[in-house]
Amino acid sequence: SALLGVQMASEGGEGLDLLDPSRRYLIVWHPHGFIAWSALFVVSRMAVLGHPHGKEWFAMVAPALFRIPFMSEALMLANGRRVDKKVVETYLDTGGSIALQPGGVREQIRTRHDQEQAVFPANLGFIRMALKYGMDLLPVYIFNENQMFHRVDGFEKLTESLYHKTGFCMPPVTAKFGLPLAALLPLRTEVHVRWGAPVEVGAAIEEPTDEQVEELFVKYLAALRKIFTQHAHECLPPSVAARGLTVIRLDGRPVPPEDLQCKAAVGGSASPPSSVGGGTPRSRL
Repeated sequence: SALLGVQMASEGGEGLDLLDPSRRYLIVWHPHGFIAWSALFVVSRMAVLGHPHGKEWFAMVAPALFRIPFMSEALMLANGRRVDKKVVETYLDTGGSIALQPGGVREQIRTRHDQEQAVFPANLGFIRMALKYGMDLLPVYIFNENQMFHRVDGFEKLTESLYHKTGFCMPPVTAKFGLPLAALLPLRTEVHVRWGAPVEVGAAIEEPTDEQVEELFVKYLAALRKIFTQHAHECLPPSVAARGLTVIRLDGRPVPPEDLQCKAAVGGSASPPSSVGGGTPRSRL
C-alpha cells in the first residue's frame, strides 16, 4: 500500500486506553470507501496481530470479492472472511472476534470524496449480533479513506445496474494522474485511524427486541459521531470536515437526534424514536 502512495500516518482515539483484554469486541469500521482500501491493505495487519485488544479478529467482507482470482487467497491470509450470517455466527459461537462494515455495498455506491457518510442497513444486523452475543461494540473511523479517489458524477444508474447484475460495485472514479477507473492507482493519501470508546452491551440476549436494538443503536451512533467531532478537523481536508458526517438509515426510520445521543453516551436510557415511512432519512452532524 505504501508503495502505491497510501500509508497510515497516525493512530489514536480514546478507545485505545479503554479496552479490556479479557473481553470480546465487535469492531465496526467506517467509512466503506470506494473499494475499502484501508481495510484490505492497511488495517488487515491489525487483524492478524490482534490489535488493538490483544485478540486476533476477522474482517467480514463482501462474498463477491472471493470470486476474483487470487483475491480469495489474499483475503484469507489477511483474516478476511465472507460476510454471511452462518460464517459470522460460526466465529462468534466459538469465541472469535470479528469486524463489520455496516453500510456495505449500499454505502460504497454512495461514496464521495467530498462528503463523509455513514450508511446503516434496514435490520441493523450488527447491533442485533452484538446483543445476541453480549459483545461490546468498538467503533473505528478511518479518516481519508474516501479521499483516495475522486468520484465522477453522472453514472449513478450504471453503478446500480452493474451491482444488481454482477454483485460488484465500483463507482466511476479518477485517481492518480487523473486516470479513470484506476482502482489500483490511488491518490497519495495519509490515513488516520481513530478508535472510539467501546459501547457497552451487557449480558447476551438470545432474541433482542426491536426496542432494544434501537436503544443500542442510539448509543452506538453517539459514540461514532463523537469520534468524528473530535478528530475530523485534524484528519480530513478542511472543506470535507466542514461539511460534517451525513448519517443515512435504509430502514425508513429517522436518525436519532443529537440530544438523544448525548443522553445515551453518558449512560442515560433513551427511548427509541417512532417509526416513520417514506424516503431515506438523513442527518448531518
